[in-house]
Amino acid sequence: MPQLKNYREVGVFDLISAPLNPIGAFDAEQFKKDVRALLAEKKDEQFLAVDLTGLDFVYSDAYNAFIQFQQEMEDRRGMFAVLTNNKIIVDGLRKAGLDKNIKVFAQEADMMSFSLQSQSPEGESAAAESSSEPAAVASQNVSAPAESAPAQHLDRRATGLHRRFTKSFNAIAKEESGPKKKGLDVPFDEEPSSAKTVIIVVLLLLAAVGGALAFFFI
Repeated sequence: MPQLKNYREVGVFDLISAPLNPIGAFDAEQFKKDVRALLAEKKDEQFLAVDLTGLDFVYSDAYNAFIQFQQEMEDRRGMFAVLTNNKIIVDGLRKAGLDKNIKVFAQEADMMSFSLQSQSPEGESAAAESSSEPAAVASQNVSAPAESAPAQHLDRRATGLHRRFTKSFNAIAKEESGPKKKGLDVPFDEEPSSAKTVIIVVLLLLAAVGGALAFFFI
């Protein structure tokens, strides 16, 4: 006879029904056995949850069992969750600090919504990485050389012509620089003419002085 399953699949989670002891409280030891049997059946189990619906409280041994399997699911890169909408149990998990590591769902619909969100972003991100990024890189790699090649070719042609004109401009500049330098040399060229003028003036003065002395002596 096939074994009766004490869990059901809700989204990505295997939701285990809370085992109860004879007084109607949560049976932590039986819960551990049920989880071990499930993990033995599903070697790749990653998302595990326990259904605490209908329970008003749980004892510390239940919290210890939750911590144990939460750590085991974390090692498997998965998650351990609790399904309950009871304020006392939620407050107890919060006071024990378990709400930071254990996901708490109020309804099964919340588990389904979380399952869809946990799966869809991976598919969208993978599609985005496989489609958009390569296309963008390809467009840049293809268009950039196509645009740069003509530009470089034109630059080389312009540079060749520019070099020719540069030589002619340099020649013109040298030709123009000659007169400018001669212009600067003009004051130095005029020095001899000014010196001649001074000599002539001095000679005339000497001649005048000589004439005057000759006049007085005669």
